Amino acid sequence: MNLLLIICAVCSGAAVVGLSALWAVETLKVRRQGGFRSVLQRRYLHIVMSALYSGRGAVPRFPMLRRAGSRLVLAETLAGVVSMTYGLDVGLLRQVVARYGLDRWLLRRVRFAQGYRRARYLALLAVLPVGEGIPPRMARYGRSRNRYVRFFALMTRVSAEPLAALRRLADHAVPFSDTEVAEIMTWLRRGALPVAYEPLVASPSFNLRRVGLSVVRQFGIEEAEPLLLRLLDGEEPYASGAEALFTLCALHRPLVRREVSRCVARLNPSQRRALMRYMAQCSYSPQVLSRLFDDSESAYYDTIVRSYKRCLV
Repeated sequence: MNLLLIICAVCSGAAVVGLSALWAVETLKVRRQGGFRSVLQRRYLHIVMSALYSGRGAVPRFPMLRRAGSRLVLAETLAGVVSMTYGLDVGLLRQVVARYGLDRWLLRRVRFAQGYRRARYLALLAVLPVGEGIPPRMARYGRSRNRYVRFFALMTRVSAEPLAALRRLADHAVPFSDTEVAEIMTWLRRGALPVAYEPLVASPSFNLRRVGLSVVRQFGIEEAEPLLLRLLDGEEPYASGAEALFTLCALHRPLVRREVSRCVARLNPSQRRALMRYMAQCSYSPQVLSRLFDDSESAYYDTIVRSYKRCLV
């Protein structure tokens, strides 16, 4: 019996030692890979920026591209340069993508990946200057059950075909979320999608109206006020009218108007409270609120104002 216990103890100790050694090896491997990835990313970034600033137009050489994970590092580096640079001439980067086949390599990864990993590869494709053969292959991913896959497949097509951007955005069947609208706004701020706000705000497409209203808010376009007032009387108070109200608040425009009163009256209690919170954030006085809401809601607004620890006059 004692011998059996000793054997069990020795086996358990050996198992613990073996698992500990395996864990140490894997930890060291992960650390080495992370260090290698960081060094390689800095080196690729230096090569890309040197090529862009030199102005020679020659496609640079990137070392160690045959190592596992190197092409993904290069794709992420190029995508980061495009995303964080305004008015960048992407001609050289387009040559880099074509020379090293990064768009085809990412497309293969998209084909064999699933879920969020597939969306990640599509997000990289959407930023990179890809070849003409890539957008037609996005149609199958536009029917995916994963919302992020559908959206970044759409953005890949929009990026490669900017002249058809409005049609692509309008044809997207699912209403854009706040996060997706913010992603589209990053493209607009980079100048990748030069679109005027008037056709967007006046569009019959819900998605285009959302993008247009976001453009007006982001750039403080006060000249859009007549268009916003027309949206207040629409048949979709939440889809158009409420967002137009928030846009008027963001522009700090007067709210004591018949159009605003009628739109506020159609909002449900949750939407009305959300509007009051945003009005307090935009520093509207309680006198303005008293013209739009009843006494009980005015008390709620006073509570919000006090929570901001400021005095509104």
